[in-house]
Amino acid sequence: MRTIRQSSMVLRSVALRSTALTAAIAQKRNLLLAGCALAAVHAATIDALAQDGAQDGPQDGVQAPLRGQVLDNSAVRDVAIAPNVEQEQPGEGGDIPFSISVDGETVAEAGKPSGAPAKGKTNRQRQSDVGLSAVDIQVKFDGLDVRPILNVSTVPVRRAYHVGEPVRFLATANYPAFIARSEIRIFEADEALTGEPAGVIPVTVNGEAGWVMPETENDETRFKYVLRVYDDQGRYDETLPRPIARTDRELPKEETKITDAPAPGMGEDNTGSRNIQVNGGAVTVYGRNVPEGYQVRALDDIVPLDRNQSFVVQRILPPGDHDVDVAVLGSLKGSALDFSREINIPDNDWFYVGLADLTVGKRSGDDNIEAVRSGEYDEVYTRGRLAFYVKGKIKGQYLLTAAADTGDDDLDNLFRGLDDKDPRNLLRRIDPDQYYPVYGDDSTVIDDAPTNGKFYVRLERGDSHVMWGNYKAIIKGTEFMHSERALYGASGVYRSEAVTAFGERQTEVSLYAAQPDTLPQRDEFLGTGGSAYFLKRQDITTGSETLTVEVRDQVTAQVLERRTLVYGEDYTFDYLQGVIILKRPLSSSTGTNSAVREGALGGNKVYLIAQYEYTPTAGDVDGYVYGGRAQHWFDEKVRIGVTGMSETTGLADQQALGADITIRHSEKTFLEAEVSHSKGPGFGTSRSTDGGLTLSDVATTGSRNRAATAWRTRGQVDLEDISKSGIKGTVGGYYEQKQAGFSTLSDQIAVDQRIFGAHADLELTEDTALKLTYDDFHEGRDYDEFYGRETGGRTRRKGEATVSRQLNDYWKASFGVSYSQLRSPIAVASGKGGNDGERLDAGVRLTYAPDADQEYYVFGQGTLSRDGDIRRNDRIGLGSKYQLTEKIGLEGEVSYGNTGVGGLAAINYAPTADDNYYFGYRLDPDRGFDLDRSYDLDGTDRGTFVLGMRRKLDDTLSAYAENNYDLFGRRNALTKTYGVVYTPDAVWTVDGGFEAGTIEDDSIDPGTGLERSDFDRKAVSLS
Repeated sequence: MRTIRQSSMVLRSVALRSTALTAAIAQKRNLLLAGCALAAVHAATIDALAQDGAQDGPQDGVQAPLRGQVLDNSAVRDVAIAPNVEQEQPGEGGDIPFSISVDGETVAEAGKPSGAPAKGKTNRQRQSDVGLSAVDIQVKFDGLDVRPILNVSTVPVRRAYHVGEPVRFLATANYPAFIARSEIRIFEADEALTGEPAGVIPVTVNGEAGWVMPETENDETRFKYVLRVYDDQGRYDETLPRPIARTDRELPKEETKITDAPAPGMGEDNTGSRNIQVNGGAVTVYGRNVPEGYQVRALDDIVPLDRNQSFVVQRILPPGDHDVDVAVLGSLKGSALDFSREINIPDNDWFYVGLADLTVGKRSGDDNIEAVRSGEYDEVYTRGRLAFYVKGKIKGQYLLTAAADTGDDDLDNLFRGLDDKDPRNLLRRIDPDQYYPVYGDDSTVIDDAPTNGKFYVRLERGDSHVMWGNYKAIIKGTEFMHSERALYGASGVYRSEAVTAFGERQTEVSLYAAQPDTLPQRDEFLGTGGSAYFLKRQDITTGSETLTVEVRDQVTAQVLERRTLVYGEDYTFDYLQGVIILKRPLSSSTGTNSAVREGALGGNKVYLIAQYEYTPTAGDVDGYVYGGRAQHWFDEKVRIGVTGMSETTGLADQQALGADITIRHSEKTFLEAEVSHSKGPGFGTSRSTDGGLTLSDVATTGSRNRAATAWRTRGQVDLEDISKSGIKGTVGGYYEQKQAGFSTLSDQIAVDQRIFGAHADLELTEDTALKLTYDDFHEGRDYDEFYGRETGGRTRRKGEATVSRQLNDYWKASFGVSYSQLRSPIAVASGKGGNDGERLDAGVRLTYAPDADQEYYVFGQGTLSRDGDIRRNDRIGLGSKYQLTEKIGLEGEVSYGNTGVGGLAAINYAPTADDNYYFGYRLDPDRGFDLDRSYDLDGTDRGTFVLGMRRKLDDTLSAYAENNYDLFGRRNALTKTYGVVYTPDAVWTVDGGFEAGTIEDDSIDPGTGLERSDFDRKAVSLS
């Protein structure tokens, strides 16, 4: 771009007022002559530039009033010199005969005035013009890479507010042309997003809305909010929920470095559900060097400026003609820069590049050299290579992406094996963004056609597509057969544009077929209270992982809650070493507020589930895998789905088929049923209770000559759907049965299983609540021919009733009774006590909460009766939860019972979103009696210590560390994790890590009579 800067020279003369000034003029004659000469030279220069401009003529209709540098579509354009728009002003009075100024600054003067005059309006206006001339604005259009962005945030960014304090929300989206209306929906923290919101606030897109933090009757202190936008057909997009809390403590002044973002959330996508069809092109306006005191208006919105006086704004516009208006507005009259660009968003837009290479050669050599085999090498040979990449938009609705590369080969072999896997694909897994700083600018590398073979093709319309290449096959909507796998092959997905009132697509179909070169692996980790977890496998396929956190019932192991984690937001992954670092520690249980708890700490178990693909160290992976799912909603009340899959990869030779039906009246009133059938062996599972330091393998239970079936049903009724005036609450139940040999990616059933249960959560009055639960687990018995022993036969039953009453604003009391039955013939045969009997317990809990940030409680429970060999459940204790500040949280509990002392202590400090420090201690005297643990307690359990941190040192450097020390009797385990991530720019990232683990096991192996072996693990990674 050629930049032309215009400078002005003003010659001011002061008339002679008397003949007494003649002497002064004579003394400064030389300076006057020099000034005149300088003025003449400047005038000649301006005339020459004007002649050049006249010869060049007008360029593309650029108007004279346009100032600044404007770049449209990266094209270089000459900007005409703007005329001086200063209003003519009379010369300022003074005792000097003249002064010369350039760009509003005095460069020469004949003498100093007796008093400094006020700065003239002309100078201020000229300086404004000069500031505007430095503004650099670029307008970019992209019709192929259209990515909708939707987000919402509080302004400024805060997580806690006082009662009655106003809360401001900022709603941002880059596709307002497709949005008819929008609203912010606020829910109580435990309410489903499809339930009844606590508040609905209308808001304009890219605008703000206000809300007042309420004082709720039931003392709810935590909420969550989402942004929902609708199109003219009623379809809506919705963001993922963000938390917000009510607090009674005095909030400190917000730190500027955290909350000074001019528009928090703008430019970041937080979409959780997307149904609006968006097509067209993306127009992006960039700008920098905006003068202080000016504001920018672009694409019909005021655009916020950052601390460097720069801005960027993007809008997705539908196909057709549009005017892109940009203005830089100031407070002075006439001090503005504005221009308009007429653009056309085409229905068809293409980008393509190709390469063709042909080599013809002739071999020659000494006549004395004889070929080993006649005709092994042709005297004349031909080799070649063909490659292309094309991406285009068709009729404004379809997007085609295709690429192929035959590689360099003989012409006869050029088009053979196009669908075969490329063995050199391993080298492509080296990410140039992480290893090679070969770019001198801010360029990034995107693999838009990922494939393990020689070609890639993808045709998509909205959320539907057909393709060949690398993809992730995702099967959801089924409990037994849900899976996510990274594969290479063919895939097709259809999602109808019609949606239900709950925001789900009316029809969805997903099909896939592949020839994978990796194997699937599933690891299950019981939460350790820390953030570091070691996978069983290493050399993980990049991007193939799916991490979920599951909360499982302590009796039936049924999944009560499942949440999928997001890479970058919730965790980081060292793919080379197979190490997961969570952003927040994961506890082993949820804790409980029931009057009667099972064991010292109680609560349901929390697991981290890692499903991923890995490359085996030896041998090739042969075979095929195909499958799919189809589901359809009938009249928004009934959904029917069918799922099928076949796996012949590695040692697996498995087929599975399932069907499910859901009848839904409302979010809390529904009935669902599912049946699945599997045959053949699949893949096993690995489980760990110490974060992966040691893992136990669960082999696949399927066999080639054995078929098995699993079925389940679950239902629930919201009493308000029956009567609005009666008791409020929900009542539900479930039943599930699985045959021995049933095998999927998530289930390995060795013996027959049957579970059922029921629950009722009732609000008797405004201050009194009743909760009833019953769970029953039973498994059959079988004989393991390989080990020569019986397996299975366990029975667990538990029923509980709890009454809670809110005494006043601060005190709450709960009373409960619990019935438990436990029978495990295998444990009894092994000599373990306490596993064959039943008991009845009762307990009480008293809670005091003076405000929203403090909670103190005491509890006591005892066994009223028992029968058989089962341990008593007597325990008393006290605890507290205290939010010391918005960034520091404390939690502690100590109790004593018949199994020993139990307790926990935790402190978490999160000064920023990128920094986190945590310490935890957990002592559970009942974990030594856990039948699911792969090793037994020998000695005294002294608990588990966890100490860790993650800190962003500066914009380029961050570090993490964690130490986990488990004192489980005579088996002591120490796990250390340290790492540093260095990111100097967008294309250079260095991640160095060190992991070490030690197990000192002094327990005696009853089979050998000797001490068990110690175990060490050390790993260093650099990527």
